[in-house]
Amino acid sequence: MRGHQKSTPNLKFLQPQLTARQPKRTDSINLRNDIPKTQRTNQTENSMSIDKIYQVTPSRAVTLKNASRVLKQNFIQKTEPNDTFDKQNISDNLRLLSRKQTAPKLIYRPFTKQNSEPFSIKDSPRIVQNINLADINTIYYISDIVTAYESKENYFNRLFKDHFQQSFMAFKQCANSKIIYKPKPIIIPKDPKDTKKYTLLLDLDETLVHCTLDLKLPCDKKLIIKLSQDETFQVGVSVRPGLQIMLELLEPNFEIIVFTASHGQYAKRIVEYIDPKRIISRVLSREHCSFSDQGQYVKDLSIIKNRPLSRTVLVDNSAISYFYQLDNGVPIIPFYDNKSDKQLLALAKYLNGMVGIDDIREYNQKNLKTYLLAKLQTQDQVLEMYKVHHYSRKN
Repeated sequence: MRGHQKSTPNLKFLQPQLTARQPKRTDSINLRNDIPKTQRTNQTENSMSIDKIYQVTPSRAVTLKNASRVLKQNFIQKTEPNDTFDKQNISDNLRLLSRKQTAPKLIYRPFTKQNSEPFSIKDSPRIVQNINLADINTIYYISDIVTAYESKENYFNRLFKDHFQQSFMAFKQCANSKIIYKPKPIIIPKDPKDTKKYTLLLDLDETLVHCTLDLKLPCDKKLIIKLSQDETFQVGVSVRPGLQIMLELLEPNFEIIVFTASHGQYAKRIVEYIDPKRIISRVLSREHCSFSDQGQYVKDLSIIKNRPLSRTVLVDNSAISYFYQLDNGVPIIPFYDNKSDKQLLALAKYLNGMVGIDDIREYNQKNLKTYLLAKLQTQDQVLEMYKVHHYSRKN
């Protein structure tokens, strides 16, 4: 489920600026059955796009009969992966790229200090069984993108290609957007005895879990979410494989916080279930997100005043989330329900590789090169740079 497809924040000045399109029907959670796959736009996978369900206009008011259904949809919205890159969206993409691009308000300072040492797999015996020793020289995410384009089509290769394409388009969209709402700065209390050096912010939906209101679909657990004293609903939760192992591997060095664009009540209930050992220390939710004039929720890390950006990292399956701090972001493909997924184990290996580094932005810029998505003009140019990066590690 996607954080971006829940309701608009309860902010009066945002209502006249909604930009998301209405789906064909508003009475169904399962949009996959309502909208042909060839007609779904990039916003289906765009975790920052505003809700398509809850739009109140003078000509389309929510009736009392449908109020309960809409209220539930405000908290949870089902999404599914695209089978192919949307052909119907090509014209929109070309029109977007043909605009006069506004330079992103980002500073790409060249990091010269490269003091990162590759994380040795022997340092993490619990994941030796899950990661092939032949993959030690691969680069997290980058090598998988290159492999996806150079090998036969399969489920994970398709996800990596779709994610790469959508991330590229998302950055071009962000270059023309403006923040119209920014939350107040926050100070997160920290125990003076806590010696953890880094802060790890993890997205929730499609990063750690996948949730659905369709209880007929397979899931790990059916949870009751309480919205109010009189309103509850059930949600099916599928947990991404390797989550508990990842949390235990990262706990010694990382303060772990969930940062989601979903509602707080929903997020806290899910975290209670997926983290029985209480390794996750806090939940930041929708009210902590910035909001753009294009209907996007953006996770601006600068609102956290007592955590240095040099030691803060955000993992999110939506590139828009970390657009304003590119080198703090770590990408991950979305998770839906495939139990063969091993991305969290690969992520733990990558994150533990930054332990001992004074500025994690150096580590991310050197390895992930996310800034290329914003600087280069075409996907092919980015892909060529990724290939050079990948094969240089191989050699």
